[in-house]
Amino acid sequence: MAMASPEPAVRWAIDRPLGWLISIGGCILILDQTLVRIPELARFQSWWNFGAMTVLVVVVLLAATGMFLPLPVLEAVWRVIPVAYVTLQATWLPGLAGGDPEATLPWLWTLEPAVLSLLILVLPPAVAIGAGLCFSLTPALSALLLTGHVPHLVLQTTPNQLANVVYAAVLLGLRSQLGRLHEREQRAAFQRSRQVRAAARLEQHTELQRIVHDEVLSVLTGAMLTSGAPSAELRLQAHRAIVALDASSTEPVAAVPLAGTDAADLIATELRRIDDGFALSVRANPATVSPRVARGLALAAGEALRNSLRHAGSSATRQVSIRTDDHRLEVRVRDDGTGFDPSSPTDGLGVATSIVGRMGELGGAAHIHTAPGEGVEVVLTWPN
Repeated sequence: MAMASPEPAVRWAIDRPLGWLISIGGCILILDQTLVRIPELARFQSWWNFGAMTVLVVVVLLAATGMFLPLPVLEAVWRVIPVAYVTLQATWLPGLAGGDPEATLPWLWTLEPAVLSLLILVLPPAVAIGAGLCFSLTPALSALLLTGHVPHLVLQTTPNQLANVVYAAVLLGLRSQLGRLHEREQRAAFQRSRQVRAAARLEQHTELQRIVHDEVLSVLTGAMLTSGAPSAELRLQAHRAIVALDASSTEPVAAVPLAGTDAADLIATELRRIDDGFALSVRANPATVSPRVARGLALAAGEALRNSLRHAGSSATRQVSIRTDDHRLEVRVRDDGTGFDPSSPTDGLGVATSIVGRMGELGGAAHIHTAPGEGVEVVLTWPN
């Protein structure tokens, strides 16, 4: 028997449960129709009864283990059962033990709907239907070849058995519908995967854009305003920018939650990398904090500190406070510099994206308090 070759995923998702349902149906046929024919076993020879009983036992075993057996084993059994069945049906007359052929039917015929249904799992659709019709004709054809005529009871029963192919046709239609549904699900899953990858790439691009703004542009701006050889401070800033760019591409954010004190240390270390001259106040408890949240607040606070260094004036001083409570994280960056009018245009990328936008993505919030001559205070809170 030539087996159709659908994709392995389809075999796992559709044919395995469908084969299991067919074997369950076979068990129902055994209980409903085959067991009442047990007295007829005496009309057949032991070898024929043994073969037929083996087919029954295999069907029951499929019902018990069909959802667990390896798929290659299932495929082999799906092929063997129809072959064994049609062989027994073709040899029912030699298998008689002296019974009257005119008044005897092969009792294995009761299992035919389940056997014909298995054909759809191992043959192309049209071939499965054609083979099913041939299976139903096998007892009559074998009798005609062996004796030259068809027993009356077999001739009378054969039209009813031909109708069993309807079961296979119905299951074939169900399998086709399930295949289309599986294909749509696969396409939808692929689209979702593409969307997730696109969102990840966009997030990575946005983060890189922020780092370029936060780290690199400040160095380039300093270089443009410096004449002659670069100063030690400018070289230090350039080194920090290189380190930040390298970390953005090589250091994944850890998944293990941080204790509140560790989260505060992470934020403070990031800010000290930018400026070591601010006054620091920390109040942290042992409550855990997501590394992603701690890292996000550190980056947003770092941009606030850079803005203060650029715009507050050379005489300004800075204070940073970090607070971690059971369910809240707060970072304040304040200077006593020149301040600005909050209604005037500001650096859109630095404030809107690197501070406000980043906090919004984390589920937090950023508030900026300032006025001309009164300094600037940036308050970062998570959650919002």
